[in-house]
Amino acid sequence: MENQIIKVCVRVPSERKEDLQEFAKKLRRKDQIAGAKAPGWDAKAIHEIARKKYGGLRELFEHHGWPERGSDMMRQVQSRIKNDYGSVENFVATHSSE
Repeated sequence: MENQIIKVCVRVPSERKEDLQEFAKKLRRKDQIAGAKAPGWDAKAIHEIARKKYGGLRELFEHHGWPERGSDMMRQVQSRIKNDYGSVENFVATHSSE
């Protein structure tokens, strides 16, 4: 299973708040080094590739022959990419080698 970063809420004594925050920072840094992805990385990657390689999200949809337009594109882009490429990681890898 892929590492995922989740938000966790805990109760700690007020004088230990900084200790817990520092511990959480260390965990996040360790996961970043190990390759864990921050929340939203996939949407950012998709939109960056759409902008750089296609000229925008609409052009990405037109290039692939996907029918959605307008706000429907935002709701469907990840599903379309997963259907055509297998995963967002594959989409990114395919476009990084171009």
